[in-house]
Amino acid sequence: MRKTRITVITLALGTAFLLTNCKKQAEGTNVNQDLNNSTAQVSTVNPLAVLFNGDAVNGSSKVWKEINVEQDGSVTTVNDETGTLAWNFLKPIGSHRAEGHGAKNYQAAEGSDIYIGWTSKIYMPVSLKTEAIFQWKAYPTKTAKANHPLMLRTLNGRLELQHFDKNHTATVPWSVALTTGTWQQFVIRIKVSEDAAVGFIEFWYNGVQQTFSNGNKRLACRTLDSDFCDPKWGVYGGDTAKVTHIVKKIRIASTYSDAAQ
Repeated sequence: MRKTRITVITLALGTAFLLTNCKKQAEGTNVNQDLNNSTAQVSTVNPLAVLFNGDAVNGSSKVWKEINVEQDGSVTTVNDETGTLAWNFLKPIGSHRAEGHGAKNYQAAEGSDIYIGWTSKIYMPVSLKTEAIFQWKAYPTKTAKANHPLMLRTLNGRLELQHFDKNHTATVPWSVALTTGTWQQFVIRIKVSEDAAVGFIEFWYNGVQQTFSNGNKRLACRTLDSDFCDPKWGVYGGDTAKVTHIVKKIRIASTYSDAAQ
């Protein structure tokens, strides 16, 4: 009887020890999981990466500072083939402009280092000359010298990236044969500065960083004019023909990857 009692007590104590030990291990595991989860959240969330989201689903009031249309031009929205809502800039024959002036609640300043990205598809005669389908536009315009330090425009069947200096003299550091009816992706990095020795641009076309006419992938240039510069998308010029420019995935970000979504 004595041996049996001792055995029972020993088993009870052993069971209690195991249960207590398992509980401590489980609690320790939960604490580690919580710490791991916390660490994961801190490392993956970067609220400062995307500075401006210009998706059409956000609505005009949250994207555009103003919409600029002349004659019968319009800025509306349309679903692409995947169901993604996109901006639709329509400039009919005889109309001079259909543009959206962004970016609402964001303003680049001297020293900003930003990436502006978007994807677009344009329908127009390949030979049509336009003044711009994208502008890095200076405001207020009355005090602007370059007016638009950077522009994308069409000329003689080509898509040109143009830079304007403080004398409004244009150079063409990059161009490519114009493609219509096909989605094209653009990202331009802008170091914002009135000083041509400080400011610079880099440019990606369809995911590939481009080499400029100077043989380099970076072009030192003046990128700030007047009080500030804002991006504009759409169609400017090309009055003699109908132009439709569909734009989606507009981003201003502090990294290339966030701008190239």
